[in-house]
Amino acid sequence: MQIINELLRQIISYTTIYSLITLGIIIQGRVGIFNIAGDGIMLASASISFAIAYFTNNWLLGFIIGFLMGGVFGLLFSFIHEKFKVNQFVLGLCFIILGTGLSDFLYEILIGIRLTTPIAPNVPIIKLPIINKIPILSAFLNQNPIVYFMYFIVILSWWFFYKTKIGLETRGIGENPKAIDVLGINVILRRYVAIIIGSSLIGLAGAYLPLIITGTYSAGIDGGRGTMAIGIAIFSSWKPQRVIISSFLFATIEVMVFQLQLISKNIPSQFVLMLPFISVLLIMMFLRGRLEYPASIGQPYSRE
Repeated sequence: MQIINELLRQIISYTTIYSLITLGIIIQGRVGIFNIAGDGIMLASASISFAIAYFTNNWLLGFIIGFLMGGVFGLLFSFIHEKFKVNQFVLGLCFIILGTGLSDFLYEILIGIRLTTPIAPNVPIIKLPIINKIPILSAFLNQNPIVYFMYFIVILSWWFFYKTKIGLETRGIGENPKAIDVLGINVILRRYVAIIIGSSLIGLAGAYLPLIITGTYSAGIDGGRGTMAIGIAIFSSWKPQRVIISSFLFATIEVMVFQLQLISKNIPSQFVLMLPFISVLLIMMFLRGRLEYPASIGQPYSRE
């Protein structure tokens, strides 16, 4: 039972990464923005958040900086797209390149080459009384603070989009921005806010990698999870309430792939690393006729 509990605890930790990225993508998708720059945002946020946490010995400050770095990327993305109407996918590719280059540049400037591997400060585990003694359930609730934040923000997003007037209006932007504009709602402003918030969550996921998962920063630490999260967003039909379950499924695949690699040394590591991406493709193929998309996603909007 202890082995199962530990395995499940690890899966929940990876579920948090996927949930934050996917929710960030979904929030933007609900206003018609298909931001594929997740990997670039994550890398830049991972680099700066690790450096700040390392020098200040403050993990919380590291997460805050990672969140803000994601917001800066979102603001820049919003400005370029809304001002110059640059194609969202082309812009996303540019931001992946920018984030990838910026991450290594920041690390080189701030940390540089060291004889010993710099290690991030420990992030505390919040253990709930009584629950921490219950098998299985303790794996979900004896976690670091970001896991609890992930639970909260997913529920808050569902409530906002489906239970509030402003949320319903925001969802309408992703379906028919012109109709929402006619109602006197500032479509461009709503898009700015959604992109900044969504990118900030992706940045938080980026900070999670060096501060929780690996304990240090390394090039390519994102592992393509930003790209996989696009598949998870599609698999979730762009609905926040499906994010945790979908992310849990893909996190389970990733963790089990790691375990497979530990069990069998004869399996090429390159093949093992391919398995999560293959699983995304297979699931997308199987569900291709049942998936839903916001009607105007990926399309620029102008009042003229």
